[in-house]
Amino acid sequence: MLKSRYVLHILDILVDFALGVGKDKTRKMFQGLLLVMSTRGLRLGTTEIDRLRGSDLKNLLREKKLILILDLDHTLINSTKLHDISAAENNLGIQIAASKDDPNGSLFTLEGMQMLTKLRPFVRKFLKEASNMFEMYIYTMGDKAYAIEIAKLLDPRNVYFNSKVISNSDCTQRHQKGLDMVLGAESVAVILDDTEYVWQKHKENLILMERYHYFASSCRQFGFSVKSLSELMQDERGSDGALATILDVLKRIHTIFFDLAVETALSSRDVRQVIKRVRQEVLQGCKLVFSRVFPSSSRPQDQFIWKMAEQLGAICSADVDSTITHVVAVDVGTDKARWAVKNKKILVHPRWIEASNFRWHRQQEEDFPVKVKKNEKDKENDVAAATDAANGKVKEDDVAAAATDPANEKDKEDDVAPAATDPANEKDKENDVAAAVTDSTNS
Repeated sequence: MLKSRYVLHILDILVDFALGVGKDKTRKMFQGLLLVMSTRGLRLGTTEIDRLRGSDLKNLLREKKLILILDLDHTLINSTKLHDISAAENNLGIQIAASKDDPNGSLFTLEGMQMLTKLRPFVRKFLKEASNMFEMYIYTMGDKAYAIEIAKLLDPRNVYFNSKVISNSDCTQRHQKGLDMVLGAESVAVILDDTEYVWQKHKENLILMERYHYFASSCRQFGFSVKSLSELMQDERGSDGALATILDVLKRIHTIFFDLAVETALSSRDVRQVIKRVRQEVLQGCKLVFSRVFPSSSRPQDQFIWKMAEQLGAICSADVDSTITHVVAVDVGTDKARWAVKNKKILVHPRWIEASNFRWHRQQEEDFPVKVKKNEKDKENDVAAATDAANGKVKEDDVAAAATDPANEKDKEDDVAPAATDPANEKDKENDVAAAVTDSTNS
């Protein structure tokens, strides 16, 4: 532990200063101090950390702000190494488009790193609006140099993040992210990340993001044998895509937390309870029964998608009865599926639960039908896919490799299909790729 009289004296001055008019600058100094000490293998004592966080909490609540921790890869951006660019992407001139010096664009070349980076649609508006409600941090498993370069693209005027950029070299536990490197208190911290695995100690703070797969290499990494958004010259919709959806959720969380009608003191409130409450509203009033979605040898209650449904506010049952509202299945030929049709219950595919989880809103069931299988092989494949999702199956990639490659973070526990794309772009595939990747917020 670092216990020198000099450092403790400096901390006393900083804490006192934080309570005054210089609180914003002090916040930056505090965060910088934590990161510098981490890289040198030093740690502040519990008393000093508590004092820092206590003063910071008072300032945040006075400003009606919370803490927002933002992952980079597959959350705000998608990156690929130049040698991983597909032939189709090369033929479309994606490197030429990325080399254009357009600060308002969304496709960039990181020359020194031999990489391309694509900003997720809506990201600029997301950061601008979120900054009014949150003190924002970047937290990535990528290298520090990579994190700083991406921060410059996202925040060219250095108004959002400043020194609040945390990378793999700052982590205090191997292959894990933790709030110990964040100045803010856990009770006011919200995390946006596409990977649940790395937040083992802070799952209640986490909002799991739908992964952004723009480049072909990203699709290959996660086992999607489909053309990438870049190869199709398409992109996520900005106005109702993943970031726009989550921004609405964050606004609701912020409003509930700072509700003046609540008698509890602000300092005693916990954003984790607010996140839990908002999440439980998604499938409230739904009672589900699952049909051949899980392996017959397993306990349904232990399965990932069962737990996900419960977290969304649904009631899950092992047996059918008159109170069931939905039968979740991958095959229309099962007894429970036929019972659903006969009794006019809603028959829906497991991906309906996953989509509702990512969109934080009950999705239209007709968009997730249980299709008739043409042959037994189709049935087997669909059941296997549903079982993987239900179990939160992750790929067997080495975690260490994932942590050191900024474009290849470890697979999260629940794999999903590529994000929704804008069908309007199909008509104009001959357009220059630069137009196809323009951020919708700037169009």
